[in-house]
Amino acid sequence: MNQKQKAYSLISTLLQYPEQEWIPLVHDLNMHEEFPDDEIRFPLQQFIRYVTNTSYEELCGNYVYTFDFYDKTTLYLTYSVFKDNRDRGPVLVELRNQMYELGMEFTSEELPDYLPLVLECASIISDQDADKLLRLHLRSIRNLYLELQGIDSPYRLLLEACINCIEKDIENEKVS
Repeated sequence: MNQKQKAYSLISTLLQYPEQEWIPLVHDLNMHEEFPDDEIRFPLQQFIRYVTNTSYEELCGNYVYTFDFYDKTTLYLTYSVFKDNRDRGPVLVELRNQMYELGMEFTSEELPDYLPLVLECASIISDQDADKLLRLHLRSIRNLYLELQGIDSPYRLLLEACINCIEKDIENEKVS
């Protein structure tokens, strides 16, 4: 697994409802070894510091407050574009089919535009396919980042690391 795949996998986990089991695991990560790139490592380290210095109950409360009450901070990426409009359905079906074709196995009932699921998929498919998948959602990911930044949510750090990974590929492509 390369640095980007590891970052997408970690961010996918940390963007889900907090689990007590992963708190000691993230604390024990060798961040310099796993994420040599400062632009990826630094925001992840800051978020992990938040996780390790916050009680589990507060982590859960902050998560619910951040993602469950406001449309602007939803983790469902197409919702910001379509809301509950019927046009969203075909987009979700197309996205699910695309993810199946890329080798993603759905083990939950989450919609295919759920950011942790998209990132999980990006962590297991080829870099080229992950780039395409994430670029489709880059605008929504950036908008979510801005909303989280506006409410000073620590979850903005995860989105910052994610965006830095995606943009690195865009920069590398321009150089090639």
